[in-house]
Amino acid sequence: MKGDVVLRKQAGRGAGVSYAWVILAVLYVAGIVTFGMRASFGAYISSWEQDFATSRTIVTAISVLSFAVLAFAQPLLGRLNDSLGKNFVPAVSIFLFGICLYMTSRATHIWQVFMLYGVGFSIGATGCSNVVAMVSVSNWFVKKRGFALGLVTSGSAVGQLILVPVNLFMIREFGWRSTMATLSIIIVIVVAPLFIFLMRSKPEEKGMKPYGYLEAEDGIERGDDEKAAEKISLSVIDVLKQRAFWLLTIPYFICGFTDVGLIQTHLIPIAEWKGFDDLSIVAIASGLIAALNIGGAIVTGYLSDRFSRKRQLGIIYLIRAVTFVFLIAIQRPWLLFPFAVIYGAMEMASIAPTNSLIVQLFEKYSKGTVMGLVAVSHQLGGAAGSWVPGLLYDITGSYVTILAVSAALLIGSALLAQKIPEPDRSGLETARGQGTGERN
Repeated sequence: MKGDVVLRKQAGRGAGVSYAWVILAVLYVAGIVTFGMRASFGAYISSWEQDFATSRTIVTAISVLSFAVLAFAQPLLGRLNDSLGKNFVPAVSIFLFGICLYMTSRATHIWQVFMLYGVGFSIGATGCSNVVAMVSVSNWFVKKRGFALGLVTSGSAVGQLILVPVNLFMIREFGWRSTMATLSIIIVIVVAPLFIFLMRSKPEEKGMKPYGYLEAEDGIERGDDEKAAEKISLSVIDVLKQRAFWLLTIPYFICGFTDVGLIQTHLIPIAEWKGFDDLSIVAIASGLIAALNIGGAIVTGYLSDRFSRKRQLGIIYLIRAVTFVFLIAIQRPWLLFPFAVIYGAMEMASIAPTNSLIVQLFEKYSKGTVMGLVAVSHQLGGAAGSWVPGLLYDITGSYVTILAVSAALLIGSALLAQKIPEPDRSGLETARGQGTGERN
């Protein structure tokens, strides 16, 4: 009995607040900063077009490069974070993120923006991105893992809620250079130290157990799990051969194409194309999207502990398709608000069920590697979704075609998601007993 009490304390039960929640808070702040600044790209498009005397196709190509760097760096940095542990990867990354952001504010030629923002800023964002966050949260949580994944994802939505309107307002009042320089200094001075002093990738690095962990839960010692991961760590080719991997990654590519690619990069230009020139309306709509992102991410994280994840994904993608059709049809600025509410509730809702499925379907593989590989599809989709609409707009002067194609692709994603093999968890729940939580 005494030993069981000690074990429960190590696991974060009955010993006050578990350190797992501190880790979650640090990663939450990282999501606010990194995603918030990345989501603000659209606020800089017009300023960069004017300042560097270039076209929208060229400016959006910076976003393409950024997404490509994010895509290919994520599995590498995810694996590096698994190997090095502690706080090395996220701490170095957040410093790089802030420094490159500041240097971008001093750029005098567009090629410098490509290198500093498209490459340096993006590598920094990758090292403290959702992939690193998801892996760290999966390491720190056994009980309430789905909820924790949804909660850490919502940090990205809070970043969009706060930083997109802040960037829009500051750019209008002070110019894009002063805005970017000020925010970068805050990141380096305030946010980066959190990773140095508080962040740890695994509970073992602080001599702790994950939240909700009981040694008898899985009938296997945690050390045996680590040995199994080491034995299969070189089997990336095997992952790529799995049908389930492609059923996850193809819809996630389309997800990236339509959310971080099309909407986050082009919503402000779309509003301008429709003649909605009041920046306050666009800022409120962006804020509504972010606010609903928070709820959507947390709710689907909670539901992913209890209901079919692939059905959740199907519903999410179908609702998104409807919102794109609605966006084509609207002619009045205030109709951006209902679009923002419905679309916002679905935009980040796919992350928690997707990552929960990854953890469950590929539990014998390195989580950082598999999540990184799946994230590649999302970032490549984002790259295509940020550049193709800009190119089509320069050619046609319209966003109608790309919105219609996006709606059709989302319907296809909903259908593909239903073919994902979702493991039966009923036996696992029974074996653990009530109150121990589910492993996702």
